[in-house]
Amino acid sequence: MRLRLTLFTLLFVLLTVGAGPASAAPKRAVVLVSGTAATTPFTTPTSACRTGYSAGNTWAYLRDSLVARGFAVYTAPASMIGTPVVDTDSLYDGPFGDCPRQLPARMTINATGPVDSSGSNLARFIDYLHNRYGITHVDLVGHSLGGLIGRAGIREVKLSRVPVRIRSYTTLGSPWDGAMAADPTVPGKPTSACDGLANCEVFVNSLIQIPGIWTLVEFLNPRNAPTWNSAQTGFLDGIPVTMMAGTYFTKPGGSVRKWPNDGVIQRASALASATPNSVLPHRRCLQFPLTHSMFVSAAIGTAPDTSLTGSPAVAAALASTIAAAGTALSDKNRSGCPARP
Repeated sequence: MRLRLTLFTLLFVLLTVGAGPASAAPKRAVVLVSGTAATTPFTTPTSACRTGYSAGNTWAYLRDSLVARGFAVYTAPASMIGTPVVDTDSLYDGPFGDCPRQLPARMTINATGPVDSSGSNLARFIDYLHNRYGITHVDLVGHSLGGLIGRAGIREVKLSRVPVRIRSYTTLGSPWDGAMAADPTVPGKPTSACDGLANCEVFVNSLIQIPGIWTLVEFLNPRNAPTWNSAQTGFLDGIPVTMMAGTYFTKPGGSVRKWPNDGVIQRASALASATPNSVLPHRRCLQFPLTHSMFVSAAIGTAPDTSLTGSPAVAAALASTIAAAGTALSDKNRSGCPARP
């Protein structure tokens, strides 16, 4: 009798262990990806920086808002040259300090480097989340250049067979079709890209002082967008995409190529007006009368909540977008989006 019970117990244990992974519920996470020249520390749902901004000024507000709503949020580490993030007292990026232990360079985005290599680092970061925290499904969110890095990361996740499903993708003020600030109209005068917008001129003048930035600026010129976009064909298949654009700055009679805009990225590009359906099959578009970032709002003397990264309206829209991601592909395609090119 004892032998029969022992064999039964062993069989039960083997069957239970074998069935475990197949029956385990998906473990979801929101991953936030920063843009050009940003320094963002790695944070987790339960551990953020204890002094200054909880996750750097790009993501602190939205990260904290999502965590307060019950989402498991991780910020992908990013630095100016892709080295491990350290505490900073920079007014541009922080200040922030007493942060979680930071990750190595191979999982840190180079915020002034090539988009494709940063995408590879992002894929390694997502793989790390799977191995370290058991994450199986990711809702990816990219701000500014982070919107392109996120797309490169999705491509690398799929090509590298990282065992994580990208459940949804959301971009905030991202240059799907190139950046206004990288599109000068007068040869040799970079600020002519701004069409007279003073804040944009300040941004461009600051940007061109960063060593090695010219390759990235040239990459962001709208004339180069179609080539890079076409190379991403197929990688967003099966992923619902939501794009949010800022329209704080307007100009009566201004060209739709540049107006309205958020001070850095024009609405037409933030909403992927020229990106073909082969690249972006399922899309939804939202617009807000906001600036590109808290830094842009500070430059013009307005409150942080006038920016895409500091707005309660964006926080609420982001939360509802992620919550509804599971059924988003069955919703109307191109809701709120410009007409097909």
